[in-house]
Amino acid sequence: MVEYRQSPNGLKFSTVYRKPLNVGLVAKICRVSKKTVLNWIYRDALKAFTTFGGHYRIWPGDLKEFMVKAGLDVPFQYVDDRGTTVLIVDDDPAYTLLLKEAICEHFPSADVITTDDGYEALLLIGERKPHVVLLDLKMPKIDGFQVLELLKSRKKDNTMKIIVLSAFIDHQVREKLNETVADEVWEKGKDIWGLLQSLKTLVNSGGSQPRVSRTLSHSN
Repeated sequence: MVEYRQSPNGLKFSTVYRKPLNVGLVAKICRVSKKTVLNWIYRDALKAFTTFGGHYRIWPGDLKEFMVKAGLDVPFQYVDDRGTTVLIVDDDPAYTLLLKEAICEHFPSADVITTDDGYEALLLIGERKPHVVLLDLKMPKIDGFQVLELLKSRKKDNTMKIIVLSAFIDHQVREKLNETVADEVWEKGKDIWGLLQSLKTLVNSGGSQPRVSRTLSHSN
């Protein structure tokens, strides 16, 4: 975007980057080729994530951090718009509303988005890059297990955490979930406070968390 700022010489404009950048734009900003940018990403020198379509995107803050470390002296202004985004995927509207209200109460700055459709969830994950996904297992069209399977390759490329929520979890389901990319498994039943504390831990942690099983309540 373009922002106008007052300077001693009058009103000037400058480009201030807020949203994730594609490889081509990063190459233009850094005055290098796309191949060079990709090599930075492949070497893990430049942090990047992938869209659901498999394209690399770079947050402006991560690009600035790379520039400083690499000693790149090029003009670059940005605002880090990354906030805590939570995606709730559940086809029970009453429960979804309850969960959203609880999260918003305890995380006032969080951006909570919801969907009752597994396909839309995949699109939202690609577009909104949520920090945590709360995923129900039983849904129409595409269930939670299918969503987890489709996220398997993408989960390695970012720090997104996945909490499975379901009222239908038995020993067989738990064993099956152990083979997925789910970070935690919560059974709907009681202890919503515990879920909120776990959510806080996952949001504040960039590392992997141990997979645990809990029981989640529909009431406080």
